[in-house]
Amino acid sequence: MAIDAGTGSCRCLLFNLKGEEVASASAEWTHPAAPGAAGGFDFDTNANGRLLDSVIKRCLASYGGTPGDIKAISSTSMREGVVLYDKAGEVLWACPNIDARASVEAEALVQEGLADLIFDTAGDWVSITTPARLKWLEAHRPDILERTVKFGMISDWAATRLTGEYFTEPSAGSSTALFDLSSRTWSHDLFGRLGLDIAITPTVVESGSPVGAVTAAAAERTGLLAGTPVIAGGGDTQLGLLGLKRGRFDATLFGGSFWQMTTLLDHPLVDPARGPRTLCHAAPGLWMVEGIGFLSGLSLRWFRDAFWQAEVSAAAKSGISPFSLMEKSAQNIPPGANGVTAVMASVMQSDGWTQAPPTLLGFDFNRPEQTGRAAATRAIMEAAAYAAGEHLKMLERLSGNIFPQIVFSGGASQGSLWPKIVADVLGRPVVIPNNSESTSVGCAMLAAVGAGLFSNLDDAGAMASGPRQQIEPDLRHTAAYEDLSQKWLRLNDAMIGLGESGLATPMWRPAGARRKKSLLAAGH
Repeated sequence: MAIDAGTGSCRCLLFNLKGEEVASASAEWTHPAAPGAAGGFDFDTNANGRLLDSVIKRCLASYGGTPGDIKAISSTSMREGVVLYDKAGEVLWACPNIDARASVEAEALVQEGLADLIFDTAGDWVSITTPARLKWLEAHRPDILERTVKFGMISDWAATRLTGEYFTEPSAGSSTALFDLSSRTWSHDLFGRLGLDIAITPTVVESGSPVGAVTAAAAERTGLLAGTPVIAGGGDTQLGLLGLKRGRFDATLFGGSFWQMTTLLDHPLVDPARGPRTLCHAAPGLWMVEGIGFLSGLSLRWFRDAFWQAEVSAAAKSGISPFSLMEKSAQNIPPGANGVTAVMASVMQSDGWTQAPPTLLGFDFNRPEQTGRAAATRAIMEAAAYAAGEHLKMLERLSGNIFPQIVFSGGASQGSLWPKIVADVLGRPVVIPNNSESTSVGCAMLAAVGAGLFSNLDDAGAMASGPRQQIEPDLRHTAAYEDLSQKWLRLNDAMIGLGESGLATPMWRPAGARRKKSLLAAGH
């Protein structure tokens, strides 16, 4: 069983040892703004815990077998989100990955030079990571920090709810920016330089290690069998790479709520220009570098909910995905979306990653049929692909590798139009796996290894998703997209400028953002 606590939803999936999905259930969730904390978001462990329990129950019900058939459980989640516990094991405080309340504290870390030390040691900036968040608690809620005896990641929380055990593993744990990447465990030096108590850190185990078993209380809540082994999982993107059996020097794009363009390396390469970030991979001896498209996938969900409500209702009755209807409408719109451009996610710059105020431009009142919802749908898809293309260039510059083809996984890869746009923008073949749930497959692989059903991750690769389809780029479109992507970069820069001026509200303003000038002006 794989439990996935993502940014936009929680899910539970069951797989057999061939990697075939045999049951699943899911529910969407959102994260409320933190009262009195600008830029802050809370992770409601009470409501989300109940939702997660219900999803596990529904998954078991749809399976039709018995809970005893489940040999092991593992969990995955968004990275960066953390949960603090008191000595009784009660949750004191939790936040999701997008929480950015600690702006003053992050700025102080930048001014003190600690942000650079953190990036060089741990591979990530202070914007959405744990150092600034703990400093915010120290300043604003010292009562919480004083009562904290343990903290963990959200994937760990999902397992702790089942077992009562506290632990983390390198792939999610390193997204705290409190790891020493080279040793794959907590950095005593960073904790000391930050004045934080390292005693609150949980034990670090490698992904795939047994960490406990389902308790009687958890069994009562979920319908699982008490005693079922629980295995250390990991961060969602890294487990997706496991589920696709990706190795060193491969490039992979994940299209979920966020879009991650990644590559795996055999050493912890940190970008001196502070562009993409570096985290530990779930497999020992490997590290992952990634450029992230901020809410690239969620932007199309927003557009669905805001402008396709009638189709959503009709689709619910007919069983057809509203996304397929949206995609069909945009199928014959040419590259460039008839002049409509979407500005959504901005290119990743770890130390100054302000997201442009989201907008759609280029509507023509004289051509409503050509510049309406269908064109806007395509424009949103193109914006995600432009950001992915810029991230691929970053990875190639940093690693020195040229990636001849890309594997594209996740929900966005399952249609026909979005993968084609990605192939055309990147100008190289895009391989679509036969299972879009690669993160959950990777999670289930770890559960299987931890339960002794496979001797190691290489053997568990029998569960991994293979290729379903290869999409070739149309090089005429690629040539057109080279100019269009440059136009998109300039528009994105201009919108960031509007956000910085206060005339528009950025989609997201990171804590501790150092660079104020545009990426294009900076030569990226």
